[in-house]
Order: sequence, then structure tokens, then C-alpha cells
Amino acid sequence: MEMTDNSNILGNGGDKLDRLTDLPFNIIHKIQDHVSIEDAARTSVLSGTCRYIWASNQKLVFDRMFCTKRLPSSTIDIISTILFQHYGSIKTFLVDISPIHSSQHPVIDQWMLFLSRNSLMDLTFQNDNSGNGLYKLPSYVYDMGLEHLALSNCIFRPPCSFRGFHKLNQLQFTRVSFELDIATSSLWMPNLERLVFKQCNGLCFLNIHAPKVAEEVSLNRQDKAMKLTDLLSSWPKLSHLVLSRSVLKFFASGTAVESPPMRLTRLRGLYLSEYDFDSEDQRFALLSILRSSLYLMLLQFQMMSQKKKDSMEVDVKYFVF
Repeated sequence: MEMTDNSNILGNGGDKLDRLTDLPFNIIHKIQDHVSIEDAARTSVLSGTCRYIWASNQKLVFDRMFCTKRLPSSTIDIISTILFQHYGSIKTFLVDISPIHSSQHPVIDQWMLFLSRNSLMDLTFQNDNSGNGLYKLPSYVYDMGLEHLALSNCIFRPPCSFRGFHKLNQLQFTRVSFELDIATSSLWMPNLERLVFKQCNGLCFLNIHAPKVAEEVSLNRQDKAMKLTDLLSSWPKLSHLVLSRSVLKFFASGTAVESPPMRLTRLRGLYLSEYDFDSEDQRFALLSILRSSLYLMLLQFQMMSQKKKDSMEVDVKYFVF
């Protein structure tokens, strides 16, 4: 009787395993995409088929939860093992390199070299620990046919031959340092639809030509400062705008208050980070936007500090328009 029961149990388990492995590969990959990478890897021990399916998954996500639960050396070894035992192309790769010290960045370079040969389309670097040093993208990243790129705390220094990511449709830079020269300052991105810059530096010589985002706007103006009005006039369909203190100061045009040459009729929300009411440049830049934003519904300020906020006095005459 006991042998029969055990046989039934094994048989039932085998039936369930057969039903799993009988699913199309793309369905099993989708199932793996919705669980942690550890759980997805565990499925590889179920059978030879599951092992192949796991090793051929085109989406690899090593997020913060994965990368911070063990020693950095163990994290590096595990990611390297998974990558270098992979079959076929990898379309999506996300990694949080925050716990990885800059002395280990050459290992990340090896990952990028491997990915550059595997048809990568979606690349995300999460790096919230700039104390470990900025990660400098190796030259072969710029040769990838990327469609989505998100970087934080990285150095963007393309080779002289680089002219832009021609397939890219989404681009997000957070605390990225741009090291550009004349040869690499103009980037052609004909398919770009979404562009985000957050707390970046070295933008003053950057030209991005992205007709789907806006008309051409050049930041490479050494003879005069870039005006906020020049930028906003290129985005007539803009509905929400987020500006930091540094951006407002950069785009302010001295003490002259100018309105954009056309109305921002679709602007509904304006969000200002680290705003300082005592800054003349920031007040004039804000006034320039408000004068052309007749249908603005939400104006939100994030002050520089709690101390500043508590002692702040606002003269409303600056916002009468």
C-alpha cells in the first residue's frame, strides 16, 4: 500500500511537470519574467527542458533586491555565471551596480561585451551609490542597437565615431556625467520619443536631434546662454514639465523676462524641484513659463530645505501676469 501511495505521488508530480514543460517556450519565459530571478533559476533543476528554457530567457533582471542580499563578490559571480552560460540572444538586461565597487567595473565591462554580441535592445543601469565611483560605459555599448537606455551615475563618453542611437525610442539619464568633444556633441536619434535628464552635468555642448521628441534644439551655443524660451518653443504639445534648480538657473536669460514665441496651451502641470524664491534667476525663469501657460492647472514647489521653507516669505508681485 505504501509503495502504491508513493507511486501515485510521484506520478502526480510527474504529470504536473509534464504539463509545465509541454507549454510553449515563450509562455514559460513569461512565467519566469513574473517571478524573482532566483525562483526562475530554480526551475532549471526540474528537467533538461526547463534548464534549456531558463538558460535561453531573453530577459535578465538583477534588481536591487537581488544585488544587495549577498556580498558583492557573490553577486558578481552569480551574474557572470548566468550570463556566460546563457543560450541565444538577450533582449533586456537590468542590473543594480550600487554595491559593486569601482575596482570591479572591469567585470561589468565584460558583461557589456558579452551583451553587445547578443542582440541587446533594453539596457538599464541602476547605480544609487556614487561613492563607489561612476561607471564609465565601454565603447562597445555605443555600437548596440538599443531601443531603450536608462543610466544612473554613469559617465557618457562615446567614441569619436559615435553619431547616436538610431533605434532608440526611450532615453533616461540620471546623474550622468557627459564627457563630450566636438566630434561627439551632436547625436542623431530619429526614433527617440521619450527623453529624460535628471541632475546631469556636461550638457552645455550636447546637441540631440530627435524629430519625434521636438524640433531640433541645440545646447551647443558657446556665444550665448541657452534660453528657456528657446527650449519650450520646441515642445508645443508639452503637458507636464519638471525642472530642477540647476536647470532653471541654466536657462535663465539674465534679468530679461521673455515669453515663449507661442503659447504653451497644453501645459497642465509644472513641478519645480529645489526651488529658491530668493533666486532672481529662478523667479524670472518661472515667470517666463507662467506668462505663456494660460491653462496651467497644477503648480508644485519643492523647496531647497525645510529650514528655508519655514523662513520663506514670498512677494506675490513676481507672479502677477
